[in-house]
Amino acid sequence: MDENTLKQANQYVTELFAQEDEALRWIQGEALRNELPPISIQPFEGRLLQWLMRLIDARKVVEIGTLAGYSTVWMARALPADGKLYTLEKSSKHANVARESFRHASVSARIELMEGNAQDSLRKLSAQAPFDFVFIDADKTGYLDYLAWALDNLRVGGIVAAHNAFRNGGTVQPKSDDDYAMQKFNAALAAEKRLDSTILSVGDGLAVGTKKG
Repeated sequence: MDENTLKQANQYVTELFAQEDEALRWIQGEALRNELPPISIQPFEGRLLQWLMRLIDARKVVEIGTLAGYSTVWMARALPADGKLYTLEKSSKHANVARESFRHASVSARIELMEGNAQDSLRKLSAQAPFDFVFIDADKTGYLDYLAWALDNLRVGGIVAAHNAFRNGGTVQPKSDDDYAMQKFNAALAAEKRLDSTILSVGDGLAVGTKKG
C-alpha cells in the first residue's frame, strides 16, 4: 500500500470508528495555539487504545507522556465511572494545557496529572499497583525503564502499550538516538518472557504486550 492509499485508509477508519467531537478538536487546536509539538496520537489510534482498555476491563491506567492531553481524554472516556487514569508530564507548560483539556472534555474527575520527572512519579505510583493498562508515549530513551516499571506493576492480563514502534521507518533504518532507542525497546519487548507481545501496524505502530500468569 503506497503512502497516499495508506493515508486514505486511515481516514476511512477514522470516519467510520473514530470521529473527533468538539472537545477533541478543541484540544488539538489548543496544542497548536500553544505551539506544542505536533506529535500526538491520531484519532484511529485513540480508538484502538479505548478498544484495548475495554477488552481487559481496565480501571486503573497509567500514561507516561501527557502533552496536551489528547490521548489522555481518549483513554479516560474508556474508563468506568469509578476508573482512574494517572498521567505523567515533565513540562509545566504541557501540563497546564492538559489540565484545561481535561476540564473542557469533562473528564477531570477520572484523571490525576502528576507533574515532574516520570521516574519519581512512577516510584510513587508503585504503592498503588497493580495497574491494568500502561501507555508509554514519552522520551524514547526512557522506554526501556518504563517497560521495566510496567512489568513490575501490571496485573496478570494487564497490557503495556508503546507508541511510535515504527518511528516513521526509523526502527527499520535507524538514523537517530531515538530510532535506536525504539529499536532496542521493540527487541526487549519481543524477548520478554513475561509478556505475550507484538506490534500492531496502526499509525506509527503500537507495540503491545499482555502480562502472562
